[in-house]
Amino acid sequence: MGSSEPDGEGPTRVNPIQLLSIIHEVAQSKPFPGLLYVKVVLNSAEIFAMIDTGASHNFVNERIVGKLGLKVEKDTSKTKAVNADARPVQGVARDVPLQVGAWKGQLNLMIVPLDDFDVIFGIDFLTRNKAVPMPHLKGLMFMGENQPCFVSENMMEDHNCGNKGKNAMLSAMQISDGLRKGETTYIAALVELKPDVVVEVVDEVADLLKEFADVMPRELPRILPPHRAIDHKINIVPGSNPPIQAPY
Repeated sequence: MGSSEPDGEGPTRVNPIQLLSIIHEVAQSKPFPGLLYVKVVLNSAEIFAMIDTGASHNFVNERIVGKLGLKVEKDTSKTKAVNADARPVQGVARDVPLQVGAWKGQLNLMIVPLDDFDVIFGIDFLTRNKAVPMPHLKGLMFMGENQPCFVSENMMEDHNCGNKGKNAMLSAMQISDGLRKGETTYIAALVELKPDVVVEVVDEVADLLKEFADVMPRELPRILPPHRAIDHKINIVPGSNPPIQAPY
């Protein structure tokens, strides 16, 4: 009599009952308004990729191509955004190794200039790998026969979603639009100072620091200055409105 056990190990499959149980449990959580990101390992480098069902292909920002060590080939394809002219891509990186959670595979990436994102996975990635984004479950489901798995997504909040008390993020396009309209804009950078460590800054920042070297002391005071007996004020003509123009 033959044994009822299989001769070899078959591909891993998802138990439907367990999947429904997970879906029911996770679906009870409060929906999170924002964009869907997954933490991936792209060509041995960890990075966040946005899942976009409105994108036809997969895209990578031109400024991180060197960081990821991608091999770029010439390509005649063009990309077109809404209300914009079609533009040629700067190249294509083919068969790039990719790992998303327990799932492993390869994908092609079009190199284009991006303002707000570094990597975008579009319909090409989803259809080829039978991946389904599930925003209500905060995850990405791979339905392929060989590597079925569920990957939790990092849902980054959009500053326009009405969430108060959260850190807002401005895109490069928003900053450019604000400068064009003459809005007051400040640029700040954090630099960690360590003993015997020289920190290089860009020439523009170095020139700015040199120009206003007499504005800030070499060492910042440890405490705030004491209250003065008479606070500084400027008297204006009675009945007139105070000036609202920025001091600089």
